[in-house]
Amino acid sequence: MMKQAEEMHCNVGFLDPQIFSATLVQYKSKDVITAIKRAINHDYVVGAYNTGSHWVLVIIAMKWNVVWYLDSAKSFPLRKFKDVVTIVNWAYSEHMETKMKKNSKTKPKLTHKTDIKCAEQPLGSLSCGFYVALNMYDLLGDINVIKKASDYKATQEVDQGALRMVQRMLCDFILKEIIDPKGSFHDDPAHA
Repeated sequence: MMKQAEEMHCNVGFLDPQIFSATLVQYKSKDVITAIKRAINHDYVVGAYNTGSHWVLVIIAMKWNVVWYLDSAKSFPLRKFKDVVTIVNWAYSEHMETKMKKNSKTKPKLTHKTDIKCAEQPLGSLSCGFYVALNMYDLLGDINVIKKASDYKATQEVDQGALRMVQRMLCDFILKEIIDPKGSFHDDPAHA
C-alpha cells in the first residue's frame, strides 16, 4: 500500500499495526501517540487498528480535521472506539500545539465518524484483516473521494475475487520484499 501511495503521489502516512492496537493503547500509549504524531505530518494517516479481536481501518484526514472508522463488521453497531478516539485526540492535540501560535485561543478539534459505509464481511467471518486491506486499497485507488466521506461508495458485499486479490498482494509482498534477500524489508538473521 505504501508503494501504491507513492506511485500515486498521495501524501499518506501509515501506522504500523503492531503499534496501533488496543493493547499498546492501553499499556504503551506514549509509543502510540509518538507513532501517530510522526505520521500526522501527512495529508492522510491510515492505520489498521486492532481492537483485540477485530481489525478496523482508521483514516485521519488532517486537511479536514476528521477521523473515519471503517468497520467491516456492522453487526457491532455500538462499537465506540473510545480508547483509540482518546489516543488520536491526544496525538492530534500535541501536534497542533506545536504547529499553532501560542497566542491562538482556539485550535481545531477532530471529528470522529464511525458511520462510514465500507465493504462488509459476512456474519461470523474472521477475515476482517483482509477487509481492512481491501477498503484501504479501494480508498488509495481514489484518495480524492476521501475529501468527503459521504462520496465513498464501497461495495458492501464483496466477491471472493476481490479478497483473493488482496491475498495475492500480501503474498507478493512477503515473497518479493521480505523473503527475497534483495527485498526492502528483508532481514537476514545471518548478518545481524
